[in-house]
Amino acid sequence: MGMKRVNVLLVDDEVLIRQGIRSLLEKEDFVGNIIEAGNAKEFQDQMSSNPVDIILMDVRMPGIKGPDLLGSVMSRPLPPKVITVTGMEGVELVINLLKSGVSGIVFKLDGYGEISKAIQEVMRSGHYFQDKIIRIIEVNAHRWDHVPPVSLSFQENELIQVISSGLTTKEMAVQLKMTEATTETYRTRLLKKLGVPNTAALLAYAYRNGIL
Repeated sequence: MGMKRVNVLLVDDEVLIRQGIRSLLEKEDFVGNIIEAGNAKEFQDQMSSNPVDIILMDVRMPGIKGPDLLGSVMSRPLPPKVITVTGMEGVELVINLLKSGVSGIVFKLDGYGEISKAIQEVMRSGHYFQDKIIRIIEVNAHRWDHVPPVSLSFQENELIQVISSGLTTKEMAVQLKMTEATTETYRTRLLKKLGVPNTAALLAYAYRNGIL
């Protein structure tokens, strides 16, 4: 695949779940080092002693609130990407996770295939949101902080349409007839122009302002 191997930190208080995900991750050629944490202390220890690219985190663990842990990650100078793996599908939870800056949300019911896909896509493009997450953003767009509308060029409108269809960067590039790198540059530029921090906020902006 030509992608550098990623170091993954698995955060879940259930040992069996960690062992299951770990044994599957170990078979992937894009995964390097796999480390584990079952509680907040182990999490902080692992973070301070190992290089971590991706954190796979269960958001509900006894004694720690996922959002608090996320806050401690996001305040680092170069934070790893966080993909939350959750058994809960509550809209409130999803919105709070998106606002806290996670790069992807995977539901336990979806199985391991989604985790593998999420890691690869987050390393490639910085984010991975399934259709159902995008729908939640759409329905709740008005709940994001207000951003003043900006007039968008045809190309920017087209890019937003393509991003909202949940395609990978590679698929987006094909559809826009650009290279992956150019597509990524345009996406980053669009985030800057609209003053939004991430893809979720970009989509919320687009739905709220009638662009989508």
